[in-house]
Amino acid sequence: MTAPESHEDDAPTAFVPPVSPLPPLGAWRAEPKLPDWLVAPHMARRGSTPVAPSFAAALDARIRRDRLEERLLKRDSLGRLLRRRKWTGDWMDRHGFDSPATLAGPFPIQDLSTHLEGLDSGVIKPVNATNAWGVFPFERTGPFSFRNLFDGAELRLVALLEALHAPMQRYMFPNKWQIEELVTAPEGGVPDDFKAYAFAGHVPLILQVRRTDGGNRYKFYDADWTPVTTGKYAEATDMDLPPPRDPDAMMAYARQVSAALPLPLVRVDMFETTRGPVVGELTPEPGGYQLFDADVDRYLGVFYETGEATHSRPE
Repeated sequence: MTAPESHEDDAPTAFVPPVSPLPPLGAWRAEPKLPDWLVAPHMARRGSTPVAPSFAAALDARIRRDRLEERLLKRDSLGRLLRRRKWTGDWMDRHGFDSPATLAGPFPIQDLSTHLEGLDSGVIKPVNATNAWGVFPFERTGPFSFRNLFDGAELRLVALLEALHAPMQRYMFPNKWQIEELVTAPEGGVPDDFKAYAFAGHVPLILQVRRTDGGNRYKFYDADWTPVTTGKYAEATDMDLPPPRDPDAMMAYARQVSAALPLPLVRVDMFETTRGPVVGELTPEPGGYQLFDADVDRYLGVFYETGEATHSRPE
């Protein structure tokens, strides 16, 4: 009898996280030493110390390059494409990453009632906006009434339209909206956001966001899921927020997503759900990236340069 043909070579290669250039942030802050290869003098500037890595400075330069690419080469940068929910959703589908399904859209807010027909739950959100402006997770409570799952408030359709129009008017984002599938946390309810600062397979920092009727609460973790402070959200930090039930799965997912994107940085915004990690958004320019403490800015700057080197040339 002929032995069965082996297809071992056809199996996908398991993702192997790259070796970190620095220890986890909590340990590194106790002894904030940069690797010799980063601080050694350059031959071209002998006699002087090179400028230390900076996360804020690196992102400033990246944003300028994106603008130059768009203006001089007349093409959309990858950063701009990632801000388009449909483009990002299609990219996620092609690469096998889970994200909430789009139930309707894009549409102008005045057409919302038409697209709500037949939906018992979902998440209304603008197509182009940041910081959860205008995001409304809902459950239907009647023919023309909906419960806001962030704060439990019940709104009639007219009040809902007013509530969505207010941030659009305040922050001046385009009148393009969509409705996404509502995903559920393992313990039930709306899941927390876990925003992974990911650099070509490295994830040195994760931000947890819980949205409540009293405002957002925040908690940062390092690569070991050790709680850390960073200088951001000091007034709204809540160290009592529980970590994800399966932190290893969340970390592995963020690493794989970022490794698949040819960018030195992308913030992978995820939810822990009843079906595992689900990616809500990919954010190339995290808001308030200049607000980290100086040593955290330097630490993340090392990872940015590491990610840039990783993606600077094809394999």
